[in-house]
Amino acid sequence: MRFDVVIIGGGPAGTGIGLELQRSGLDCLVVSEGLGLEESPRREFVEAGGTLLQGDTVLGGTISEGKVTGVATRNLKGTPIEASCYVLATGRFFSKGLISTMDGIFEPVFGCDVLYDRDSTNWTNPDFYAPQPFEDFGVVTDDQGRVSIGGRTISNLFAAGEVLAGKIGMQTGIERVVNAVLGRK
Repeated sequence: MRFDVVIIGGGPAGTGIGLELQRSGLDCLVVSEGLGLEESPRREFVEAGGTLLQGDTVLGGTISEGKVTGVATRNLKGTPIEASCYVLATGRFFSKGLISTMDGIFEPVFGCDVLYDRDSTNWTNPDFYAPQPFEDFGVVTDDQGRVSIGGRTISNLFAAGEVLAGKIGMQTGIERVVNAVLGRK
């Protein structure tokens, strides 16, 4: 299967990016593990000609020479999905876009670099109602939204939404990735 863009994650960031890119003339696939709270953006994406794999999970990707060359999903059992660009919009902890263990925090699809405090005693604030430090943990990106793995930027893999490190706004993250994929400044 071949698309212009594969978006991993069917929440607000993933479907927002998919819809914008689909309307810009690119052929997009959104892989969405679960159901969303709001189905309207997914319906709009499909009505714009996008392909939605709902109820499927990206198990991993192949990276060669600093680029993602394909991904595999649970339901397509070995059928590679290829694209020019890939977008990681999997969310944080509750949606399993980031996984925390006693040894650290990691991104499970590609193994992207994750910014977090290595001392787990600093992950939370004892005041439940105060901002929590773990809310700033997430995938590291450059100024175009491209992720890094092992300190090396992956040229065609972008991240947006809750999976990102820091306090970047949802709309800013979506616009940044859409502009980068379309080659705008």
